[in-house]
Amino acid sequence: MHHYYSVKGKKLTKLVRRVGDVSGSGKKPAPQKGRGKARVGNLRAPHRRNGGKAHGPVPRDLTEKINNKVRIKALQIMLSAKLYEDRIVMIETEELEYLKTKFLFEILKPYQADRLTFLVSFDACINFT
Repeated sequence: MHHYYSVKGKKLTKLVRRVGDVSGSGKKPAPQKGRGKARVGNLRAPHRRNGGKAHGPVPRDLTEKINNKVRIKALQIMLSAKLYEDRIVMIETEELEYLKTKFLFEILKPYQADRLTFLVSFDACINFT
């Protein structure tokens, strides 16, 4: 689970030019036989000068998928641990009269928490969201 969070949203953006990306034609640069030299097939081959890179970096998304049941189970464990430690505070309603942060701070001031998580339903108050 820890690895899932460490790579979540991580992307590699480096890109090299491969054989199909470098300039040059596909025409055979020299005849196959008859000149007494080595066979030459493609000017864009990786082993030639100005050729494309064979196995270079390409853009990738490193995010891993995780099963929904595992994610929900982890949330249950986390919430039950916080409940056991008396670190969960239940507030009956999240309705705010105005869309101002100071009203929310007044509600939360007695709890003296530095980090808060709100679990609200889909039909939460428009001033709270």
